[in-house]
Amino acid sequence: MMAELARVRRTIVIGGGYIGLEAAAALAKAGKSVILLEAQDRLLARVAGAPLSRFYEAEHRAHGVDIRLNVVVDSILGADGRVTGVRLADGACIAGEMVIVGIGIVPAVAPLLAAGAAGTNGVRVDAQTRTTLPDVFAIGDCALHANRFADGAEVRLESVQNANDQAVVAAKTILGIPATYDAVPWFWSNQYDLKLQTVGLSGGHDAIVVRGDPAKRSFTLVYLRAGRAIALDCVNAVRDYVQGRGLVEAGATIDPMLLGDGSIALKGMIATAK
Repeated sequence: MMAELARVRRTIVIGGGYIGLEAAAALAKAGKSVILLEAQDRLLARVAGAPLSRFYEAEHRAHGVDIRLNVVVDSILGADGRVTGVRLADGACIAGEMVIVGIGIVPAVAPLLAAGAAGTNGVRVDAQTRTTLPDVFAIGDCALHANRFADGAEVRLESVQNANDQAVVAAKTILGIPATYDAVPWFWSNQYDLKLQTVGLSGGHDAIVVRGDPAKRSFTLVYLRAGRAIALDCVNAVRDYVQGRGLVEAGATIDPMLLGDGSIALKGMIATAK
């Protein structure tokens, strides 16, 4: 991509998840014209709450990114071995010299499943990262595992943290050292001068508490399910990220009014938890 940038003026990013947004931010900072196409009605729809979606949409628009929601791509266009743009499902064409596609992954586990390993969307592993095949382990994005931070549901986690943590468990297990994968998920994303840090899994939340002021570009979203803290999204709010981890690990139930008071540190709230 870097080698191609010198000849590129207009870029098209397909997908409004973290990969797409990080690419859009980097391209905008490099002075390129950026059009971002998202099939859903908001950015980050799969991984974050609406307040975070609105915040990042406004930030990217302020940096000149042309965001188009509810747009479905039909095909990528090209000529003479080079991309020339994309065609949308409605027939409209958008010109561009570079197209970046960030729309998620399909785990490449077909050989494992064909060999008899259990799985569907990924290959199923136990708490030691073993598949159902003897002496075969799987880690990272392809590993479908029961996760207590998802209320025991089977999930795949597409993050560096998950791959590293599962690798440690797999290595210890192979060496005969007792180990169990039970790490709290965490993630980060850097866009422009914004540092997003996430802990926990927000899927299935039924309430969101906002700490701080998004207009000041430093705030935290606390995701709740049945009153319990299940995840935090912290934007330029490192203290909340560090201190809020304990709330997620404990599945703490905290008064939402207390959670929303940014003048009160999260660190001391565990003592008041139910």
